[in-house]
Amino acid sequence: MLCSAGVAQPNHVSYFAWRSRRVLLLPLFCPQGRDLDQVLIQTLPLRHMMLSTRHMEFLEDLWRSIGLEVVIFVVTLCCAFLVRGFSPKAGPGRKVISPQNKAVDLPRAPVSRRRDEKNSPPGAGLQPADVLREVMQCLQEHGGPARPARILGLYAELRHLLQKSGKTLQEVARGHTAIELYTGLAQLVIRTGKHQSLDSIIDDMVENQVPRSLAFYESVMKQLAVQKQFRLALRVYDRLVEDGLETTAITYSCLIRFAAEVGDFTRAKDFFEKLSSLATPSIRAYMTILGVHNKRQDWPSALAVIQDIKVRGVAMDSLALNVALSTGVAADKVEEVLALLAEAEQTEHCMPDVVSYNTIIKAFAQRANYSGACEVLERMHAKKRRPNAITFNTVMDAAVRAGKPEEAWTRLQEMRKRGFKPDKFTCSILVKAFCKASSSVTEASVDRALCLLDEANECLDPTLKATLYNNVLEVTRKATEGSDLMML
Repeated sequence: MLCSAGVAQPNHVSYFAWRSRRVLLLPLFCPQGRDLDQVLIQTLPLRHMMLSTRHMEFLEDLWRSIGLEVVIFVVTLCCAFLVRGFSPKAGPGRKVISPQNKAVDLPRAPVSRRRDEKNSPPGAGLQPADVLREVMQCLQEHGGPARPARILGLYAELRHLLQKSGKTLQEVARGHTAIELYTGLAQLVIRTGKHQSLDSIIDDMVENQVPRSLAFYESVMKQLAVQKQFRLALRVYDRLVEDGLETTAITYSCLIRFAAEVGDFTRAKDFFEKLSSLATPSIRAYMTILGVHNKRQDWPSALAVIQDIKVRGVAMDSLALNVALSTGVAADKVEEVLALLAEAEQTEHCMPDVVSYNTIIKAFAQRANYSGACEVLERMHAKKRRPNAITFNTVMDAAVRAGKPEEAWTRLQEMRKRGFKPDKFTCSILVKAFCKASSSVTEASVDRALCLLDEANECLDPTLKATLYNNVLEVTRKATEGSDLMML
């Protein structure tokens, strides 16, 4: 019945194999229960049913490989549509798509159960013991940049909860001590640069009746010193005194430096006296207090410190001696300074160095005492202390101040023989000498000044060089007015 003229006979094996799939295909193509063969006959042309054996085998293989997966996919898709049809349109934590295709975030949880981070600090809704435990855990960890802010926020909430509940910190500690908490907080604010919070932390310790130990205060001051917060370290010491504590000699030695750094010289002197009453100060402490007396130009106190060093048998070095000598020179106590120098020359372990002698020469130069400066220079040679360029420049300055410009040029020759080249200080001093000798300016003296400037050309900056050359030119112009000396 299916055959007609000119149409190939179907392959019955393949045809019946194809019909065997009707059980699976029937629900998809025949929803009303009609026979698959009838549907195929009515809907497809006969030539489409007469497939070749090769095509039918291909379709069989294809169905065998993906047929079951296709059915599973269709069933799953139908189930998804059914579930979506019975589910609510929106719920907590989901996004509702408005007609303008904009997503609106809804609350993830009831308002009563979540923390509004803008209006409530960290730890809201928790017990004080829970917040304390979280603070201690955070302090023991090494968090990121946001960690300090979180810890301080938790601590603020802890304070609030304690006030609200009427409990003390010791009652909610649960294995932690209050001193651990405050020590960690103090270290945190110092390490992160939040120094303004340190006073509040100590105030809280007082309010909560947490004992502040000497170790706590000294640890805080040590950390502040590392960050050069000397003024704040002194405030911490004041809190220590308010608590009736007495610190150690080592801490007093540090306090001398703190006071000196902030310019509180009176307090530095007081700290040194307390240190001296407890123990023998170290040479470093002596150096610090000598620096304080030097800034105050307090020669009697500096001399007393030097004598105390000798009495206590502390090994004094040349640095301490030089600071004391400089203090005496600044106070214009040259004779007493010379006596201290002579006493130091007799001490084997504290022989004056070149800086010591240069300091004395400077004192004579300020007094325009050229002969005294020369005596100190000879004294250096006798003690086998090799002078440097500063030594010769200072002696030349003494000669110029004393009105002996030619002596200054003579010292220049000695300076060159010692292997030192003139520098900008040498040029400034000797040009000044040239200007003072304007009444006896000669062509040779002009050449000498110009040769000096040319020799030290690399040491002179443009401004100084212009000033020195102008000075030489001006003196030369005035000296040659009405004479036959050629202008250079």
